[in-house]
Amino acid sequence: MSEDYKGTRVVVAADSFKGSLTAKKAASIIADVLADELSSAEIIQCPLADGGEGTKVILEPYMTDGVCLIESAQFVGLNLPEMASLDVMNRSSTPLGDTMLAGLDMGERDFVIGLGGSATNDCGLGMLMALGMHAVNHAGDLVQPILAGLLDLASVDTSALNPRLNESRLTILSDVVSPLCGKNGATAVYGPQKGVQAEDVERIDQAMELFALKCRDIFGSDMTNMPGAGAAGGLGFALMILGGEMVSGAEYVMNKTGFHNDLMGADWVITGEGCSDAQTLQGKLPLKVAQAARESGAKAALISGTIDLKVRPELEKVFDLVISAKPDGMDVEQAVAQAESLLIKAVRTFCANSSLLF
Repeated sequence: MSEDYKGTRVVVAADSFKGSLTAKKAASIIADVLADELSSAEIIQCPLADGGEGTKVILEPYMTDGVCLIESAQFVGLNLPEMASLDVMNRSSTPLGDTMLAGLDMGERDFVIGLGGSATNDCGLGMLMALGMHAVNHAGDLVQPILAGLLDLASVDTSALNPRLNESRLTILSDVVSPLCGKNGATAVYGPQKGVQAEDVERIDQAMELFALKCRDIFGSDMTNMPGAGAAGGLGFALMILGGEMVSGAEYVMNKTGFHNDLMGADWVITGEGCSDAQTLQGKLPLKVAQAARESGAKAALISGTIDLKVRPELEKVFDLVISAKPDGMDVEQAVAQAESLLIKAVRTFCANSSLLF
């Protein structure tokens, strides 16, 4: 383009495009196109995450020694073949508990645990049993540490829960504010995308409520309706009863990576994700980025793989420009396969409007 954009500052703060592009790759693609199209502009890359897939890669360079950073998606993620191959009733959060136990054995006492992209819906039962909780059925036998085991549960005993947890700090990163149970809870909202059948939602919800009641009697506090309790199929709840503090994953990552410093003096911020929908408006990373941009005086553009048409009008109230990389009529599988080239075209669409936008 012939225009000179010297003095213009554009910050690229993309999330991962799940199933196709990491946050770093997406940010790199966007930045490369901007560098070609907007001569002399200052382009700053600040790839981000919100606690889900890709969080560990983004955060690792910024973490201090002695912090055990765990990305749940790496152990119980829906993207893992060993999870995807199992029926949701047979999936377990045990691998997360085993990872925490290994950290405790290594002397770790400060845990930062990112939730998001989980395949499990067992209310953290597997994780808790790996850490020493006993859960039995009406016959007095240990239940299996899976969702089916939660449905068979009669009572729990925490006397053997690993005592080193009492010495530990648990920081939980999540963008989900759902309670554990009910129409806005873990199973009703997120269960179907993990394979929970419609006819099973109510009984799973009731099993979670019963489990939460028994935990309340032991721990002395009711976390059922706490924002984020329904994150990752109830892992949010399980970590909170262990004393974990739930924080916004997006805000935590933005603060750690110095995003707010990068934002100073910016004209535009470009963010994006695989699919922007109603959940985006509930506090996912792009919304947090847009809010920060507004506060700094910068404009915000959303360039995502797909844009849910039902919420596009609402997104357009938040962002100055909303662009879908996937053309109308193309199916998602095709779009994922062509993610890089489609993102390049979408960024060029942004640049084509630059003379009017800057």
